[in-house]
Formats: sequence, C-alpha cells, structure tokens
Amino acid sequence: MRKGGWFLAVIVAVAILVPSLAHSEFYVGAYLGPSFGSNIDPTFEFYKNAEPEKYVWATRTARGVSVDPALLVGGKIGYWFTKESVFGHRMPSWLKYFGFELDVSYQSLRWPHQEVTIEPTNIKQVLEMDGSAITVAFLFLARYGFYRDAEVPVGRLQPYLGIGPAIFVSTTHLNIGNDFRSTEADLGLAVETGLRYMIHPKISLNVAFRYRYLPNHVDVDDRILDLAPTTLSFIEMRSTYQMYDLMFGVAYHF
Repeated sequence: MRKGGWFLAVIVAVAILVPSLAHSEFYVGAYLGPSFGSNIDPTFEFYKNAEPEKYVWATRTARGVSVDPALLVGGKIGYWFTKESVFGHRMPSWLKYFGFELDVSYQSLRWPHQEVTIEPTNIKQVLEMDGSAITVAFLFLARYGFYRDAEVPVGRLQPYLGIGPAIFVSTTHLNIGNDFRSTEADLGLAVETGLRYMIHPKISLNVAFRYRYLPNHVDVDDRILDLAPTTLSFIEMRSTYQMYDLMFGVAYHF
C-alpha cells in the first residue's frame, strides 16, 4: 500500500466504527513530554539521469549525527471494545482488553551545529538542520485492569501496550547546498507502553513511554559536499530516526 493509502485506510476505519460506539469505551485525550533521538548516519545518494533510467552514481555518509531533544505535543482518539461495542452485537468478554487508537503528534526536528566526518572521502563537514515532524500512528492496543469497582468495572489502574504503523511527515532545511529543503512522508513503526489511572469514570490520567522507528528520505536538486553541479542531477538523503518519547496526558472517556 502506498504511504498516502495508510492514512486513508485509518480515516475509513474510524468513520465506519464511530457510529457503533454508543455503548463502547471511546476516548479523546491530549499529552506532552520530552522526545529524544539517538544518533543517526544520514546517507546521501547522488543520482544521474532522470527517471526511469536514474541510477546511483555515488554515495556519501555522515557518521554519528546527533539530534536535539524536543518537546512533543499530541492528541489521541481511542476505542476499547466492550461486550456490546461492535454494531450492537454482543462480543466475548475478553474483548474488553483490546482496542485501537489514532495518535497525532508534533515536534521540532533539529540537528545541532556539529562537525562530522563524511565517508568514504573522510572530509570534515559542518552540519546543522532545522525542521519539524508530524507523526500519525495507528496503534492496536491491549490492556489489563486493577482495582475494579462498580464505577469502573475493567479497573481503575490500567497498564497497556500498543503497536502499529506510523506515517512520519518531516520538513527538512539543511545548511549544505542552496536548496536542501523538502517536506516528505515515510512509513515507520510505533510501540507504546503506559499506565492509565481512572480518577473518575470519564476522566483518566496516564504516563507512557513510546519508541518510534522512522525511516526518512529527503529529495533535493542541488550541489553539496565534494561533487560539482555538472556531475549529478538529483540527490536523496536517507536516514533512520529512532525516537524515545516520555508522555504525560489526560483523556475524557465517553
């Protein structure tokens, strides 16, 4: 499925299921917290000719590029199954431990001013990048409840785990080249584990840790590094972000 198709599939799924949620546990929430990225090794692929005959003529790799910590802000729309939650049909009792959510978050995406070695030429290059990122994740969820009572039968304290695909939309402005800026979309993976506490049957607080594996590409037409403008027609920068998020949130349950 093409990248844009993932987002369309999520919208269609939500549109189909929302009318059947009258007796379900449906929630919306917001969160914020710090996001940290591990070092990356961006690779620059230099292409010759135009599609469909284009080919990689040379590659350059910057090793150990650091990524600045950022403030992550986001929102969630989620749904836990119940016995009568799917189009009015009674479902197995164990289904209440499963659900799904749509998560959208925003953060800055910056590389601090740093000097790195470019392989295989071993030249030194100062890199700095200013950008931002939006992540749209569709997570399949599992939970368990503790401290059950009449108001919250599933349990007030709910540890949970979620995993699913993520669409990573990045805006990049790199300090090398005159036109090294682009907005691109890529498909990645998100894994989240957290703890939710129901302070009221309709209000919950939660803390969560999330890992995001986010391949990224940037397409540009420019001259960079040691290559003259007449030797290439196209450049693609490829990197993989590994992000670690700590999130604090609140949600309202219907």
